Amino acid sequence: MIKNNVISDCWKFFSKAEKIAFVLLFILLVAVGIAVPVLLPSASLQNVKLSKQYVAGELVDEDILSPVDIVFIDEVATEQKHSEAMSSVLPVYAYDLSSTIFMRTLMDTYLSTLAENKQDEAAAILKANGISDTRNVNTRLCQLDAQKLSEISELSREALADVFYRGLFKDADLQNSILSGYDKISANLPKDQYSYDIASRTLDISSLLSSSKLYEFLLDQGLAKYPVLGYTNIRLIADTVSLFATPNVNYDSFRTAEERSRVADEAGSVTVSISKGDVIAAKDTVITEQQLRIIDTINGTKVPIKFQNVVAQTLFLITVLLFSLFFIFFFIPYKFRVPLYTIIFLVGLIIVLLISYFLILSVSSSGGWVAFEPTMPFLLLPVLFTFMTNKRRVGFSVGFVSAGFAVLFPNSGKYSFFYLLVMIEASVLFIRLGTNRIDVIYEAFYSALTAALVTIIFSILNDYSYTVMFNSIVVVVLNVASTYIVVSILLPLMEKIFNIPTSFRLHELSYTDNPTLNRLNQVAPGTFNHVRNVSDMAYLASKAIGANAELARVGALYHDIGKSEHPEYFIENQAGTNAHDLLNRNLSAAVIKSHVKLGVEKGREIGLPQEVLDIIGEHHGNDIITYFYNAAKREAQGKDILVSEEDFRYNGQIPQTPESGIVMLADCVEAASRTIKNPNTQKYDRLIMNIIISKINHDQLSDSKLTLTDLFKIKDTFIITLVGRDHQRIEYNNDKE
Repeated sequence: MIKNNVISDCWKFFSKAEKIAFVLLFILLVAVGIAVPVLLPSASLQNVKLSKQYVAGELVDEDILSPVDIVFIDEVATEQKHSEAMSSVLPVYAYDLSSTIFMRTLMDTYLSTLAENKQDEAAAILKANGISDTRNVNTRLCQLDAQKLSEISELSREALADVFYRGLFKDADLQNSILSGYDKISANLPKDQYSYDIASRTLDISSLLSSSKLYEFLLDQGLAKYPVLGYTNIRLIADTVSLFATPNVNYDSFRTAEERSRVADEAGSVTVSISKGDVIAAKDTVITEQQLRIIDTINGTKVPIKFQNVVAQTLFLITVLLFSLFFIFFFIPYKFRVPLYTIIFLVGLIIVLLISYFLILSVSSSGGWVAFEPTMPFLLLPVLFTFMTNKRRVGFSVGFVSAGFAVLFPNSGKYSFFYLLVMIEASVLFIRLGTNRIDVIYEAFYSALTAALVTIIFSILNDYSYTVMFNSIVVVVLNVASTYIVVSILLPLMEKIFNIPTSFRLHELSYTDNPTLNRLNQVAPGTFNHVRNVSDMAYLASKAIGANAELARVGALYHDIGKSEHPEYFIENQAGTNAHDLLNRNLSAAVIKSHVKLGVEKGREIGLPQEVLDIIGEHHGNDIITYFYNAAKREAQGKDILVSEEDFRYNGQIPQTPESGIVMLADCVEAASRTIKNPNTQKYDRLIMNIIISKINHDQLSDSKLTLTDLFKIKDTFIITLVGRDHQRIEYNNDKE
């Protein structure tokens, strides 16, 4: 269950020093975010000389002349022209062929089942497809004789086909189109009732059939076509059709937007051309908004800093930061990592802003040979955090902040935020979160290619020259390449320094050819074989529910390393004799329990990440060692001996994560599966369900965040793994090859 107060849950993991550092870094970051854009010089053309600042509608006191030749697109006039062109495009509605076929097939299956006098199976069909029979149609149809049922069924099929041919629309879609000022739509509908060939038609909204009109339409059609049937039968047909008549014509926002975008593109732009010495505004005339836009374009200067602007920018940066921090807090499953990641994030963003300052300063002083956005190290933090946390959503959040800070730069245009955001999000999406470091090269290539394509689009939108476009492409490709080089250097260092379990490090830890697992294999081969099987089960189960499969694999591999100290006390390592026969039950339980503590200590000694140590410490939770507990109770019967349940209970914490819960279940299932004689799928199913129910009853999974759906998926995965483990081989005749 997701906790309500995410911030307070994470804040408690901050030490006093970390809280102070967080506050100071947060304030410093906001200050840098405000100061850096202010300190940047303008990369503008020669300024227009004005005696004062004019506003639209004001009388000009002087002749305002252009100091340069300039051609630019009047974005306001262009936007107005595009808006008019786009409004001429009718809303586009698309015919859902798959839904139509599915519902017609479903009705046919349902009615055929009724015809076979299978009322319960017919009702099950409705229930399985989420159809609520509020009008008791199933019972009413079953009460008909075979001939009448056949007649009603055929007419119902015909009525549904007619409804789908006409097209059934959603009331909300039509209402939205009406509210947007349209009384007609463009709809893709079948050419005729007996074909699925689609053709575009322009229709009046008032003539369309919607969900709210459906029942009345069916009654009217039935009374008009089949008056001899009687109102009761026609109502039954209408009720039957209503069960399966779901809207099959939907508003296609993508096609509508695409068509409107095409029309807007065809409308072209409003271009303004001014030559040096031309009069922008003559003395004693009223200055217009377009003339002011020409002046602003020529000047390209920053707006004078005002107190209210600084306040607004500060609030903006604080809001963007808090938004991103919330999602970092929310998406990182191991909350004890939040302070570290937060400090790295704040420090990293300050460094990125300072680097951006010097890079943009260099570009500005070079005469605008390249757009400023491609020079910013925009990808560094999103890519680094995606690899560090194994969460793309954290990378998205960090990328949002990086793009948000760029909005305040004086050279930023209306597309700058989207330019950076698209490249960041696309690059993060290309990250596979795989286990091989070589994959980073492919990810860098795809990110660079995407960045180049986005830069071309951005350059065209901003009407940059081909020289600026080409230079921007070269710079952004080098930017992406250098980012991945820096990340490839930083990531292993941060893995080592902060003991971060990235997917790369977890994969390296999963190699069984290391001193710890080699020793386990030598002194406790049964345990080694057990942990390998548990590892495979945990890995596949974690993948099935979308958990961290590599973490589960590593946690399972190391969960029993504590058994290497006293391997002879664990049944999988025993050959004939049982060392517990020489011990009393309390001491046996103590030896069994000790392997958890020893495992955590050994894991800490060899430098396993805390996430793996948690799995080792939680893989038995605080459950009871049932075998020795029951044995002790049997031995105490008839004697004055008190058997304490706590003496036979593990001392660990119950699983706190899905991966830890999966390892607990895989450990129990793998061990218990060895006791089954003549194993098969049904026996495994019962065994696993009993173990899951037992763990739930003993409150071992309540904090693991595993849902019932997850548990069923885990069960199915376990069954497949166990069946594969225990598969039978063909017995070959010794006489044959």
